[in-house]
Amino acid sequence: MTASEAMINHPEIRNIVRRIIINKTSPYSEIQDNLVGKQMRPIDLLRCKLSFFGASKYDPKSDLWTRITLFQGAPLPHQLQEENSCDWLFPYLSDA
Repeated sequence: MTASEAMINHPEIRNIVRRIIINKTSPYSEIQDNLVGKQMRPIDLLRCKLSFFGASKYDPKSDLWTRITLFQGAPLPHQLQEENSCDWLFPYLSDA
């Protein structure tokens, strides 16, 4: 049975099949770690999630919370019209 036939016969598995397809083409599309293992700490997932929002300079104070810096180096409103205003997240290394 093909995936499309399975989804027609069982529409409730549609999201499962979509996840499989996305994971095949995008290996970093979801966290691939043992989330119930003894070594797993919730702070690790939090740091991963915060990185999507521009967090950097993690300063963990304990296993329960962390201090972060958001959008450091981001252009100020009056600098948004400059040509290189979008290069702040991944700055270039100088040639010197």
